[in-house]
Amino acid sequence: MNKTAEKLQIAEIIGTWIAAVAVVLGGLFGAFQYLEHKAAMRIDRSMSFVERYQGNTLLVSARLKISYSMNQHVPNINKLLTSPDLTPDELANIYSNELVKIVERDELAADLEQIFTFYEQILICREMDLCDAEVTAQFFDVDAKNYILTFYPYICNVREQWNNPKQYERLVSFYVGGNEDLCDA
Repeated sequence: MNKTAEKLQIAEIIGTWIAAVAVVLGGLFGAFQYLEHKAAMRIDRSMSFVERYQGNTLLVSARLKISYSMNQHVPNINKLLTSPDLTPDELANIYSNELVKIVERDELAADLEQIFTFYEQILICREMDLCDAEVTAQFFDVDAKNYILTFYPYICNVREQWNNPKQYERLVSFYVGGNEDLCDA
């Protein structure tokens, strides 16, 4: 084999390795671009939920109606709950009964259903990795948890009326932790 043939063979080997490295680097770059695009899409979906939460007339009016109602009833609830003569179990029963009465009297059931359904949609989006968990957590988790903790007696009442212990299970499990324990307490 002469020197020219050796040089051509070495050049061919080097060229093959360079091409292989280029393909691998190109694949890695493509995968990185795909993951970046996927992350951006999750954030966009999350932000569309934020826009809906803040701009959808029905959701906004539901939240306002619930807030207005609760603001009207908080003094009475606090007065009931500060009675020193009641045991913790009695206080829990009084709170539960009073909250269910407020929901019925102020006709908040449809508004709560709408809010809870919205929060369930967000959780489904997170579970399916279609929404960004950090973004949705920042915008919704505090409000959602507060709604669940405030209106758990209503949730228990719905479960009993509909004979469906799984109603709002996803929300309760995510924000409170114990689905079955919520209504047993």
